[in-house]
Amino acid sequence: MLCFTGDGGFWYHLSEMETAVRNGIKTITVINNNYCLSQCSVGVDKTYGKREGNKGEMFRFRGANFAKIAQELGCLGIRVEHPKEIAGVLRTALEGDKPAVIDVVTDETCKPEWEPAY
Repeated sequence: MLCFTGDGGFWYHLSEMETAVRNGIKTITVINNNYCLSQCSVGVDKTYGKREGNKGEMFRFRGANFAKIAQELGCLGIRVEHPKEIAGVLRTALEGDKPAVIDVVTDETCKPEWEPAY
């Protein structure tokens, strides 16, 4: 099973990796790790407009290395910091025999091109 998720979504389901290890379920989770709920940033910008305050605190996270967290849970954990690494890392995960987390570091400024319905 292959899952592609953002870091915000992965925070909600991190414990599922322990379940996968314990039950021998081979999953591959690829995380778009941009340290924020980027999809929410558009809505927050629209809602708060020019009001004072730090809007970013509503959708930004402290940096986390999900590959290291995955390793602590017994998974294969690999961190990707350069796009050219992705193909080889996916191959490694597919050939492995345990759940894998591929933590792909991306840029917060890559916002969705679509307009969410808020």
